[in-house]
Amino acid sequence: MAAQPGLIVAGLVLAFLLLRPGRAAAAAGFDPGTADIQSVPDEADLNLDYNPTAPPGVIMATIPPITETGFPAAVSAMLYMIRASEHVYPRDVENDAAYNLFYGGARFSDLSDHPVITGELKPVKLSDAMCRAAGFSPGCVTTAAGAYQLIRPTWQRLRDKLKLPDFSKESQDRAAIELLQESGAMELLGLDDVLGAIRKASTVWASLPGSTAQQNPKSLAYALERYADGLQLA
Repeated sequence: MAAQPGLIVAGLVLAFLLLRPGRAAAAAGFDPGTADIQSVPDEADLNLDYNPTAPPGVIMATIPPITETGFPAAVSAMLYMIRASEHVYPRDVENDAAYNLFYGGARFSDLSDHPVITGELKPVKLSDAMCRAAGFSPGCVTTAAGAYQLIRPTWQRLRDKLKLPDFSKESQDRAAIELLQESGAMELLGLDDVLGAIRKASTVWASLPGSTAQQNPKSLAYALERYADGLQLA
């Protein structure tokens, strides 16, 4: 007898919740000894997630297997999903404006390096509540910039590791792909495990479902819909 759709959905969501990673205070997006925070509540987090037309299980059923769409397409879709979670969707995503956005919505134009390194922008002080939620003392700041809200220390490490020439769209994408690789999300994508990849990536990006960083992560249904959108654009 065929499984009931409701049971399938409930099973997917339960598995996601049970297997999601714990809070990683020193994940790829945070370097110990600094006051920078990788992903903190910003304008995108004030966007209320709309109620998707279908629950997660149904959405998953409509996403072709990675073996059919191709691994590069899956990576592209994953990056699209992250951008749509970190920024105001669709306003700052469909036109690639996210690549030039700083934490809080400030824009920068010099892509020769991270905007704090070039001096175009300065670190933004966070509220005491945000600092405490991230495990810092009052007065902490963030330097999150670009499509993937990369903080200065993380960017410097990846820039040097990958020998990235600038902070261009291409360089930001390559840095994000490296973070996916380091988190273990890339390996799971290759195994056709999108839910597992999202769980791993949520240790880096607090806007993703499964994150326990108390920074208003997006719903699983929202993330899956943006992933599906990204596949269509790949």
